[in-house]
Amino acid sequence: MRKKIFKIVFASLILFVFAFSPLTPILAQDSSDDLSPVLTAQAGEDKNVVVGRQVVFSALGTKAVNVIGLEYIWDFGDGTIKKGEEVSHTYRKAGIYRVKLSVLGQNSFGSQVNDQDDIIVRVDKDVIVLISDGNVDAERLAVLNTYASPQGILLVNIQETEKAADYVVEGELAQKIIKNKDDLFQASSIVIWTEKNIGINAFLLAAQTFAKTNVDDKGEMTNLGFNNKYFTVITDQNFTAVSRVAQSLYDILEPQSIVVTRDVANPYVFSESNVNQLLDSLRTEDIDHKLLGLHSKREFKGFKVWNFLSYFLSYMVNKGVPLNTVYLILILPVIATVIAFFRQIVGVKALGIYAPSIIAISFLATGLKYGILIFIATLFFGTAARLIARKARLLYLPRMANVLTIVSLVIFTMFLLGAFFDKRGLMEISIFPILIMVLLTENFVSVQIERGHKTAVLLTLETLVLSVICFWLANWEVLRTFILAFPEFILLTLLINYLMGKWTGVRLTELYRFRNVIKNVELDEKK
Repeated sequence: MRKKIFKIVFASLILFVFAFSPLTPILAQDSSDDLSPVLTAQAGEDKNVVVGRQVVFSALGTKAVNVIGLEYIWDFGDGTIKKGEEVSHTYRKAGIYRVKLSVLGQNSFGSQVNDQDDIIVRVDKDVIVLISDGNVDAERLAVLNTYASPQGILLVNIQETEKAADYVVEGELAQKIIKNKDDLFQASSIVIWTEKNIGINAFLLAAQTFAKTNVDDKGEMTNLGFNNKYFTVITDQNFTAVSRVAQSLYDILEPQSIVVTRDVANPYVFSESNVNQLLDSLRTEDIDHKLLGLHSKREFKGFKVWNFLSYFLSYMVNKGVPLNTVYLILILPVIATVIAFFRQIVGVKALGIYAPSIIAISFLATGLKYGILIFIATLFFGTAARLIARKARLLYLPRMANVLTIVSLVIFTMFLLGAFFDKRGLMEISIFPILIMVLLTENFVSVQIERGHKTAVLLTLETLVLSVICFWLANWEVLRTFILAFPEFILLTLLINYLMGKWTGVRLTELYRFRNVIKNVELDEKK
């Protein structure tokens, strides 16, 4: 009986709630809203166009809900009107044009619905695309425009000004290059002017993406549209090393040529849209430059000890292996050799060879500022978590699992703060370097248990100093360019490590430690 009463009351309650709830009017409103027409015209983004070159306009982004019989009308601003969802047009005169898109349609009741959108199209005789970083500020860009504008050349600047780890800047710049591919294909010249080789590396990443998306049915790469344009690389570094890296860019895109020169050539670089005219100007003014093309491409003549790694590197980069990945692999033997030198010759102990090596590599990915911050945070909170967990008298592995859990929550909080304060450099850090530093907490805790806090802190400081030194060395652009240009150099580390392995002399720290003993021995010998 009670169950029946309960069921009746429960059913009545449900009916009451449903009858007097706002669900019914909402559903009615939704049903009426479903019939409401929505029409939003989308003409695309602003365009940069070359005189006499066909350009496609698309209204595919137009949103139409409950609207039928759509009609697209384009007014190109030069007196030409065309109809269609996708149309092409060729401008015959230079200037700035406002292109208007009008979209007409009918709703379900037969009433007319319309919407408009417009974009700006700048038409010039030619286009030069500049790939730059924070090195090119507004004042310098204005000067470059004074070279280009009188010649009827539009200068399009694809720039990444963020200050972060090189690989982060390169990735962001590569995405912007890919996004602006229409400007690249319109241009007759592409100029790369960045600090270090960031611009070349970023364009290599973008070029690999272009290559992957331009493959025919047979799996062969189709024409990317770069064979009718040339590149100019402005650098203050050694031409030979930079040219070896830039040659990989030529091998993938196969442009007319690549010119490597100095910034003193800017008046000619940004006022010429023909590579032969540019080369004539550089020769006339006796400006240092180097020309890359088919003539500079290395032909395979058999594997030798002094060239096989270069061929392998070029092959991997051409097939899409990121240049940064290759560099991290090649720099690891150099870092390990430097750490071995400090251990065997100088006498710095640190936490072995693995920890400082992997931390230095992590710093390359995170940047030194955030890398040191994360490193110190993991060790500090790892130690605090260990002291807290020790009171619970847990076994070693469960205790370490709790320590890593707390450290992970600390890193999570750091990312949360980075998101709150909009710290892009922190938010865009790859997770794997952070995980590596978190897992190294176990090494630090083990040293604390075995040797005590004082020794653990001293070894950790030595490890941090070694990691920073190796980071500076690996981040040195001269060394980076040299290793990528001549990867066979890393084979010398085998010989260097062999010679250090035979070292039986006194370490430098031992000379300082036993300086008084050495002085007494020298005095005794004089007597």
